[in-house]
Amino acid sequence: MRTRALETGEADAFRLGRMLAVQQMPYWARALFALSPLAAPDLATFAVDARWRLYMDPALLVGAQRWDTPTVAAVLLHEIGHLLRDHAGRAQSMPAPLAHTAWNYAGDAEINDDLLAAGVALPPGVVTPATLGCADGDVAENYYAAICDPSHPMHDEAHAGPGMDDAGCGSGAGCTAVAAEIGASNGDGEDAPAGLAEAEAERVRVLTARDTVTFGGAGRGTVPAGVARWASETLRPTPVPWQTILAAAVRRSMADAAGRLNYTYSRPSRRQIPGIVRPAMRQPLVTVAVVVDTSGSMSSTELDEAVGQVRRVARTSGVAGSSVQVITCDAQATEAQRATGAGRVALTGGGGTDMRVGIAAAMRLRPAPDVVVVLTDGYTPWPDAGISARLVCGLIAADPSHVPDPPAWAVRVDIRPEASA
Repeated sequence: MRTRALETGEADAFRLGRMLAVQQMPYWARALFALSPLAAPDLATFAVDARWRLYMDPALLVGAQRWDTPTVAAVLLHEIGHLLRDHAGRAQSMPAPLAHTAWNYAGDAEINDDLLAAGVALPPGVVTPATLGCADGDVAENYYAAICDPSHPMHDEAHAGPGMDDAGCGSGAGCTAVAAEIGASNGDGEDAPAGLAEAEAERVRVLTARDTVTFGGAGRGTVPAGVARWASETLRPTPVPWQTILAAAVRRSMADAAGRLNYTYSRPSRRQIPGIVRPAMRQPLVTVAVVVDTSGSMSSTELDEAVGQVRRVARTSGVAGSSVQVITCDAQATEAQRATGAGRVALTGGGGTDMRVGIAAAMRLRPAPDVVVVLTDGYTPWPDAGISARLVCGLIAADPSHVPDPPAWAVRVDIRPEASA
């Protein structure tokens, strides 16, 4: 199946459909204009690939079997829905092997209830949540799980052979590529548009989500609940696991400490001046102390994981396990333990909270630590003045915004216990 550029009448029909689609859902205009349209004779439908190339059977644009403009607009919005909701990327996260037709149905249902809510006139026979016997407003993953239940009435149809995938929405929907797609077995790649790279596609998604939120917030019209939820989730920053943040803070502090070069005469410099003994440069061995608040703010499992993070960072940074020591502390500090990874750290305590005591105990260790990591709920007095070591404060709280700030000269890392899994 060879693709080609749209001819004049076909391009006019496409532009009319796109214009109506923009009128119906103006907040998706940016995405609609990001499509690269192509004619795909004998396709019998519209489909998209992951590079935002739109494949359209020209017989559906011009001629006796052509769709009317509202239908073209509706199908354009449907295909854009697959791309904006990243059904292709989400399909890769599903358990293998993926039943492509079932996933296509699930994605269709996630899109079409919102299009109906927006007043879009969908062609008859489209898949909706009601078609699947499910409630509106759910996500494709849940619709897919329902279809995959052997007792579901559409289970056999949705798990039929690959031939059924030929009528799907294309690789851009997470389905099998239609034969017309560039790079498919019968697709024609000559003079074809490059489409959008992955980063460009993600930028269109984010900007379209921003347009959607702005449209809804400005009171210029209503946005279907599912579309509003998609936009909000798209714009929500991806949370970085606290383990990653803690590891980065400790690694950075260790690197700073390791860079403190000093002079020593115990090993004279190789580059001597006659009559003068020159000292050599000495890079200190970095040592780390971990002070653990045992007053009851965090479970032993989570505290042990936090200590393990520090130990792993130290090991990967070239610091021996024996150079990482752990002190448990409530209002009193215990004797330091070696964090060698041979077992769990013994956590004792449960009384009041004063991390100044633990920090002071850490600084009395010999050799004195270059980095002190304190794991606490944050409700503790802190030293009035800076210490000679780098201080990293891991503040443990479900809502870190309510935790008092540690000293300005310390490094703060927020640890959410529920995010430790």
